[in-house]
Amino acid sequence: MGSSIILKLLNVTTYYRDKKAPKWYLPYGYGANDIELNNISLHIYKGEALAIIGEAESSKALIGRLLSGEIKPDKGKVVRKRDVFFADISDKKQQDDTVHNYVSEAVSLFSDNGKTNKTEELIKEAQLNEQTSQQINQLSDISYANLLFVLAKHSKASVIIFNHIIEHLDDTFVEQAIALSESYIEDNLTIISIDDNLERVEQTSNYATWISHGQLRMTGSVSEVFSQYREHESDWQSLETEDERSNFDLDWKKKRTRVPELSYNFRRTERYEHINTPHAITRFWTILLSCLAALLFVAVLLFNNVGVMNMGNDVNHASIQTKHKDTYEEKLAYGINLKNKVKLKGLNHNKNISAKRYAFLTITGENSKNYRIILDNKQYTIPKNQIRYFDPAGLFEKHSLKALSPYIHSKYSKFNEFYNGNLHKSHKKVTDSLKPKDDKDNRLVTPILQQPMSMIFNDRNDLTGFVVPIKDKAKLKKKFNIDSDFWIVKSGDGYFMADVKNNKWIYIEL
Repeated sequence: MGSSIILKLLNVTTYYRDKKAPKWYLPYGYGANDIELNNISLHIYKGEALAIIGEAESSKALIGRLLSGEIKPDKGKVVRKRDVFFADISDKKQQDDTVHNYVSEAVSLFSDNGKTNKTEELIKEAQLNEQTSQQINQLSDISYANLLFVLAKHSKASVIIFNHIIEHLDDTFVEQAIALSESYIEDNLTIISIDDNLERVEQTSNYATWISHGQLRMTGSVSEVFSQYREHESDWQSLETEDERSNFDLDWKKKRTRVPELSYNFRRTERYEHINTPHAITRFWTILLSCLAALLFVAVLLFNNVGVMNMGNDVNHASIQTKHKDTYEEKLAYGINLKNKVKLKGLNHNKNISAKRYAFLTITGENSKNYRIILDNKQYTIPKNQIRYFDPAGLFEKHSLKALSPYIHSKYSKFNEFYNGNLHKSHKKVTDSLKPKDDKDNRLVTPILQQPMSMIFNDRNDLTGFVVPIKDKAKLKKKFNIDSDFWIVKSGDGYFMADVKNNKWIYIEL
């Protein structure tokens, strides 16, 4: 499996979309029980054939639609770095085009559609040459799955996502699916199979994820995850009464309905759009409706000249001044501490923390003076002049690792695949392979034992980058015409930042 992440779900939560429109007096229409996916984080790598499995109603199929970009999450972030071919068995009923037109349109989107008779070849390969004039939505699930598989295979997309396709394939196509998976792994490409047929996806996968009650329950090797899942399903099948079934997995059912904590890319107003109406809001609407009723009653009385009083025109109006508040504007960016140490002040809590040099901080908002930082689900503030601002959406020079490696310490440049293979793993897991200095194992920046390198951890305490010495600084500045103390360059899936003043490279992969 390659070390480069190609797809990410970061703290993703999604709510049911088939809920009826809320009543006008219930503006906060979604309830906790409407959460379909709750706070899922998933990293998918190049060279990975990932099986996503789970019990019925676990919402695993929704993950495919999120990864493909077909829908967006209500909370969290989806990151896609390459082209994706998405095949979903449930799309069949929405397709009223003929087989020929459907395939022809798909072929026109392929990057190498050179052959004029490509459409006919693919229809024949899908064994549908007798059904070219038939509408897609009239095909059987098996025929539609076979067709989507053929199209996916010939699309040569970097990522293929099969949503309940493998389980519907004709037996003659299953061997082809196994061969396609093997070739994608060998070519360092990615296949994701979301499926209920364990026997089939077990043969087409080299890694597995178990989704349970809208949450990530387990991820690991195919044998390990499938074994645990089969044991879980066996326990479920052994239950006899409805009461036993309702109490099965009760802790996971409760966690699914727990509204996630506020985090970046999920504003407070967005958060409360989807939970049950707070008591304060209920009281507000009750009082508002009562006031409106009273005003209507008074208007009726006045219209009928009942209770009208003559009053003088000399009215004193008190002047009301509203004090301007320096509120935070929502945003998602990052900050890097280039100083020896800076202080993060707790926002809405009393805890203050120190961040040492090269701490990589997630910015969720800013006002005229400060940035708002999130760390371990708590918010902090820091003056803008204390950290170096970094917006990954900015325009940066692009250089390959090969071009930069003569100026990077050899411990990283020669073994970068090993080091980068640990990126996005948790602090706890990464220390198994990258041993920290025991007395300096810091939450944000940790030196590696007996190496001239340090690890950088993000707001979720996952490894996000490294600090490495610059080699031949004078030659580096001359080669790339660097005339400042800080230089940022895009390279592959990450960013190299040269802290020229302190003679250090900072590599960050988001």
